[in-house]
Amino acid sequence: NFIKVQHPMKGIVPFELYDFQEEMVKLIHTHNRSALKSARQSGKSTVVAAYLLWYAMFNPNKNVLCVSKDSTAAKEIIDRIQKMYLEVPEHIKCGVADEDWNKHTAKFDNGSKISSLATTEGCARGLSISLLFCDELAFVRQNIQKAFWTAVQPTLATGGKCIVASTPNGDTDLYSQICRGAE
Repeated sequence: NFIKVQHPMKGIVPFELYDFQEEMVKLIHTHNRSALKSARQSGKSTVVAAYLLWYAMFNPNKNVLCVSKDSTAAKEIIDRIQKMYLEVPEHIKCGVADEDWNKHTAKFDNGSKISSLATTEGCARGLSISLLFCDELAFVRQNIQKAFWTAVQPTLATGGKCIVASTPNGDTDLYSQICRGAE
């Protein structure tokens, strides 16, 4: 109800979800593991970004990690989240920790933090993650996908949520295997 997004032609607009996007939110919220397979430009990353903002603002002391195919794409996720945050009405907004509000991090005064990194073999190693968002996993080199997935499994073993979203890119990569396993 309170999220606004940056439309490429119209500027800042209320985020009015399509039915399939509402289903995405329900899926993400009710399951610890979610694999989203959707066409390009369907709003999947924006829907997840809005969910991550809600999750961090209304659940204290959570550590959210967003990984994407490269550093530019990872920074784009944080940028979307920060723009959404700026448009949230003051009466429901939690404060931010200024020292950790930058191109790769959005930290809130409730102790929750959203970070973004390029997907690498060890980018999640040693972290305690409450929620992991893997964006465009199918477009990460296959050898890095496998090493990353192996490294991230212990961090999710404590009960953290995981959202994997991408457009397909063949049928032999890790993302395709995850989607087939989910079906």
